[in-house]
Amino acid sequence: MNGRIPLYLTLLAAAFFGAALLVSQPYSADWPGRAYAKPAERYVRAALRRDSLALTRLSASVQPVTWALAAGRARPESLRLWEHRAQALTGERAGDTAEVFLYPYGEVCEEAPIVLRFVGAGKDAKVLRASSACLDSR
Repeated sequence: MNGRIPLYLTLLAAAFFGAALLVSQPYSADWPGRAYAKPAERYVRAALRRDSLALTRLSASVQPVTWALAAGRARPESLRLWEHRAQALTGERAGDTAEVFLYPYGEVCEEAPIVLRFVGAGKDAKVLRASSACLDSR
């Protein structure tokens, strides 16, 4: 009998268990804010189009609609930073509301995210409040 067979069986078993662990991922978790990334993206795109109907549908109050329309009108070039590649990070959560910080990729406005207060989660999340020091202060 070859002395290498136990070694090969051990390596094969280790590879099998490693693959099973990667497939099942028992301790996987979402990146903080990932659940709000798509609703935030839809909100920013609607603001860039100045689509008041879509903004109303995506919002839970009047404030985020008026803020988005004003930002889309006054600062479309700055708002475009968040259009396709933005990173959403979840902040404070209280009940069914969550504060989400939407950071653009790049150097412009990287220190002043769009701060969105969402009510609900997933595809049903609606913007309750919106602001950004980068878009509000100029």
